[in-house]
Parts: sequence; structure tokens; C-alpha cells
Amino acid sequence: PNSVRINFTIYLKVKNSAMKLLNLKSDDEDFYFVYYTLKNIKYVPQSHKRNWISKFSKLKVSSPDFEEQVKIGSFFKQLDNLITLHQSKLEKLQGLKKGYLQKMFC
Repeated sequence: PNSVRINFTIYLKVKNSAMKLLNLKSDDEDFYFVYYTLKNIKYVPQSHKRNWISKFSKLKVSSPDFEEQVKIGSFFKQLDNLITLHQSKLEKLQGLKKGYLQKMFC
């Protein structure tokens, strides 16, 4: 894998500087790959100073070619979708269980 700097543009900056909308500058980077890469970076701020963009824009990460990025990004997106689906099913089953227990002990 290559070590590259992730390039993004800030499209929206709300009055609160902590709110930003990022977009990739290049078409040779997969959005979901970059999204999951950024989510996985362990960064703990040492103060209240808002420097997320300035810190992250200087980081270099290992990055495979675009085709591999698409496969990796898609894989993790599908896992997230599967997790959401199962969480929804779990919540429905927990509600059903609660209803049955209430009926049983009424």
C-alpha cells in the first residue's frame, strides 16, 4: 500500500467551527474507504482547542489502489448495514419479549 495524504475540501462551515462537511478532492479515493479510515484513527485531543481538521489533514495513511479501496469501503458499509438490520430485529424482539412478560404477569 502507498502512504498518502487524504485530501478533502471543507464545503460547509457553520458558525460553530466544530461543524464541517468534508468532501474528497480527488476522484481516485473512495469515499467509504476514507470515511472508515478516518473513523479508525485514534486521536484524543489534549485540550478543548478545535484542531481536528488541522491535525487530520497532516496525517498520512496507508492506502491501496482505488479498486481495492472501493472493495474495502463497500465491505465495511455492508457490515454497517447488516449491523443496523440486526439491531432493528433485536429491538423488535426485545419489545415482543417485554410485551409477553407484561401479559404473563398481569
